[in-house]
Amino acid sequence: MPTVIVYWSPGRSPEQKHRVSQRIYEALIEDGGARPEDVLVIFQKIEAGDAARPGAAASKPVEDD
Repeated sequence: MPTVIVYWSPGRSPEQKHRVSQRIYEALIEDGGARPEDVLVIFQKIEAGDAARPGAAASKPVEDD
């Protein structure tokens, strides 16, 4: 079962999610040979501070008192 997880920041409309999921769905079926009923696209919201790029902290660590 092809499962695609799309991680992105908040603010995307339902229409945007629909269009993106349709393009992923079509690519997996047409180019990847997947069966339509097996394709799953999951949108995961990433809030500010939940991710980091190499060399950059996600957020400043909380110091214990």
